[in-house]
Amino acid sequence: MRLITIPISHYCEKVRWALSRLELPYHEERHLQGFHYPHTFWVSGGPSVPVLVDGEKVISDSTDILKHLDNYASVETRLYPTDDEPRRQVEALEDLFDQQLGVESRRWLYFHYVEHPRAAIKIAAQGVPQMERTLGLRFFPLLKTFVRAHLHVSKQTVTSGLGICREIVRQTDALLADGRKYLVGDKFSAADLTLACMMAPLVLPSQYGILLPSIEEVPAGMKDTVKEFQASLTGRFALHLFATERQPKIQAYTSVRDKLSVSV
Repeated sequence: MRLITIPISHYCEKVRWALSRLELPYHEERHLQGFHYPHTFWVSGGPSVPVLVDGEKVISDSTDILKHLDNYASVETRLYPTDDEPRRQVEALEDLFDQQLGVESRRWLYFHYVEHPRAAIKIAAQGVPQMERTLGLRFFPLLKTFVRAHLHVSKQTVTSGLGICREIVRQTDALLADGRKYLVGDKFSAADLTLACMMAPLVLPSQYGILLPSIEEVPAGMKDTVKEFQASLTGRFALHLFATERQPKIQAYTSVRDKLSVSV
């Protein structure tokens, strides 16, 4: 299989996690934001990542990819329940996390890092072609304009978006308050996987598919927010899932990763 990604994208991480969980070998083709367009348009006819190529099938939505990969799963590793009601619950939570939590956590991360070009490129360009890394830094003002326009990044949208994130966390805190191991039923599902990935920009898990900065390395304006979400029941749950469920069983992407300094 071939997976086209923007390496920092939590939607791409969602698919990497599923592939590793199912022990499916794949080649990840990483590109910096904006530079991915020629590759995705050539393969899928659209701008979105992730794009999975599995034989003659080309799929360019993270949820659609997970549902496709579930065809390879055993009973124990399925991400979607076979019974109607649990499946409906999993799909509803997955949509909530994808369409609201993931959108706003991404916007918040970009809002802070577009002011720090070198730190942003060091994180975002892990594993991308050297030319993209070089041009990404040189033309960062254009990338900054692209991100702000494409993702509607502004102080106002980020402030309202954090409010949306906090409301979703309150909802999931209430679900988790009874001590359940997983969000739906007694098995890890697409709901758990998606929550953990969409929370990643807010809680900075060390088991992510690329090296994320530590809380000491992020811009000053992010620190209190990261601490807030890490301390929440949902944040602790997401970090626990990364620590216990995100253990890659195959080496899907090989690179030498020296300690990455992303301080700003």
